[in-house]
Amino acid sequence: MKTFEYGDNQIGAREVSMTVSSFMIGVGILTLPGMLAKHIQASDGWVSIVAAGMLASVFGIVVCKLLKRFQGDTFHRFTARITAGPVALLISAIYGVYFLLYVAYEVRSIAKISRMYLFENTPIAFISLAFLLVVVYGVSGSTAAVIRLNTMFLPIVLLVSAAVLLFGIQLMNLDNLKPFMTTAPLELASGTKDTTFALTGFEVLLFYGPLLKPAVRTQRAMLVGIAIPVFLCLITYLYSVAIFTTEATAQILFPTVEIAKEVRLPGQFFERLESVFFTVWIMTIFNTTCMAMEASVSCLQSIAPKLGKPRSILILCPFAYFINMLPETMLQYKQLGLIVSNIGYATAAAIPIALLTVARFRRGRRL
Repeated sequence: MKTFEYGDNQIGAREVSMTVSSFMIGVGILTLPGMLAKHIQASDGWVSIVAAGMLASVFGIVVCKLLKRFQGDTFHRFTARITAGPVALLISAIYGVYFLLYVAYEVRSIAKISRMYLFENTPIAFISLAFLLVVVYGVSGSTAAVIRLNTMFLPIVLLVSAAVLLFGIQLMNLDNLKPFMTTAPLELASGTKDTTFALTGFEVLLFYGPLLKPAVRTQRAMLVGIAIPVFLCLITYLYSVAIFTTEATAQILFPTVEIAKEVRLPGQFFERLESVFFTVWIMTIFNTTCMAMEASVSCLQSIAPKLGKPRSILILCPFAYFINMLPETMLQYKQLGLIVSNIGYATAAAIPIALLTVARFRRGRRL
């Protein structure tokens, strides 16, 4: 029996953009409007979103410069070339733990939202297990397969999101967006910090370096991939404030889903559009979780080279499920997200900048 293999296991600019966007468009966008509304007045949160988008673009360029400098190398290999062996293992361990926590957070989030909007009587433990097993199945295949899923699912997610926002225009009250620019600079800076969690994830491209085509314009593709979720964050935030007001948005856990809940299509073709919207949104969350799990598996294999991919998945899967089930209250769930975001600042910005700086400093030496 012949096994199916992709004729081209390399990825170009379009795949890079869609991979970056697919990872960044996840649970963060669903909760972002509520997070910003808690300490930002009216619609001033757009400043924080734009600022966070600019920071993400800068750090994304750093990631691209690393990939260009060590073209064709895996992340673990060029990290070992830049630093000493033990430091490279430590960096791999940090990324491995981060992506594993990311998997756990995404799984718990999808279970929480599913129970709230789709499966009211199903225990979170069963929803989490079912989703995680599907993720394991997705990761068990080739890396190219996950990339192809990004190119397949992302246009559907964007199309459904555009439809929801289009039919939601009639619900907007532009007076809710006023007054403009009344929020203190420190509050805007705090909002930028919150927004960066929703806009991290582009660093996952570090683990797809060997798949990049030599002639691909990675930097341009990266910026396009970041621009899509930034625009989506911006438009959903403005919609949330215009429809629900700032005070109400601050009290809603998933404002983006609530927008879909309020939208009514002509002819009442769908009475519960939020179910359709969220079902489609699961596609991109699935892709995000698959890529995070795959990156964590890659880190584990770099630390323990003798482990194959199937064994690595079997080792990490129970840990992801256990961490996902740790939060028992909403406060603990938010604390898990805070831990993931804090480590994300290091994996998306601090470590890539440090690696690029050291690599440039050692340019005259043999790496």
